[in-house]
Amino acid sequence: MTPTELLDASFEVVQRFGVPLAVLAWVTVFSSTVAMALVLRRVSLRPVLLRAAIVGALCLLAHLLDYFVTLDITPDLAMEANPLWRVIVDHFGLGIAKAYGLSGKVLLSVVSFQLFAWHLSHRASLFPPSASSFGEFVRTLGEGAPRLGNVRSFFAFAFALFGPYFFYITALNVAGDRAPALADRLPPPLVAIALYFFGVTAAYFGTMYRAFRSR
Repeated sequence: MTPTELLDASFEVVQRFGVPLAVLAWVTVFSSTVAMALVLRRVSLRPVLLRAAIVGALCLLAHLLDYFVTLDITPDLAMEANPLWRVIVDHFGLGIAKAYGLSGKVLLSVVSFQLFAWHLSHRASLFPPSASSFGEFVRTLGEGAPRLGNVRSFFAFAFALFGPYFFYITALNVAGDRAPALADRLPPPLVAIALYFFGVTAAYFGTMYRAFRSR
């Protein structure tokens, strides 16, 4: 099965669950913003606010570009690939679907800001007492931290930095609409996600090590 076929199959599975899954997705993102707001009340944001705000702004820009370019290409969302968005269109109409999509993207950007702020505030707790090389640092990262501390920090970092991936999705949509030959040469979404995730993983360990060395 090709990456495109796999993606189409996953979308078909999502559509089978219909409205409950679409509503659950939105409620989950909204609940996450509230939960993270409560968590960050116990965190001093001043030292990390600017960096987290930059990440949040990049995510918001990427999501909004994707949103408005999608509506420009397919105003009635008839060609929209996101199965959750299509479910809302089919059951509640275009107006509610637009509000659903826009609010969801804004909420995702807020969560990205919150998670990145949390990551920056807690990453020093994962640093080993000492490390003479990058390899040793990676091997010992998080050893003295609470269980799954490194996993939580990586998840927060990766989720926060996934938003800018939608710059690529926007470019892919524009190319597909205006330059199909170019779109055919670009990596499909699943391949692009894999490459992007590899880059995010490398960035995680690289920025952690730089912060460790600059203490």
